[in-house]
Amino acid sequence: MSRLMLFVLSMMLQACIITSNSLTTPGSEEEIVGVLERAKQAYRETKDKVLNVGSSVAELAGMYYEEHFKPVADSYKDWAREKASSLWERLKDRVSTLRSA
Repeated sequence: MSRLMLFVLSMMLQACIITSNSLTTPGSEEEIVGVLERAKQAYRETKDKVLNVGSSVAELAGMYYEEHFKPVADSYKDWAREKASSLWERLKDRVSTLRSA
């Protein structure tokens, strides 16, 4: 996002410089509006490109996770689930043994 902000800042500075130079000429208001509209359009296009790249990176990361990390993580998750359930069964057995004694 910092590159986007830098780009927007540079566009706004250029617009300000152009407007300050052309304030004394006739028809300068139309030029100012045109420069600001171009800056706004450039900002929108850049923002759209950044968002598209971000979504592409997120999709790529998701596919990489599904292919490489999920198979490994699932086996550890299953192992932990089995250990937890066996611990719970042992704990229930001991509690029932202590109640009956």
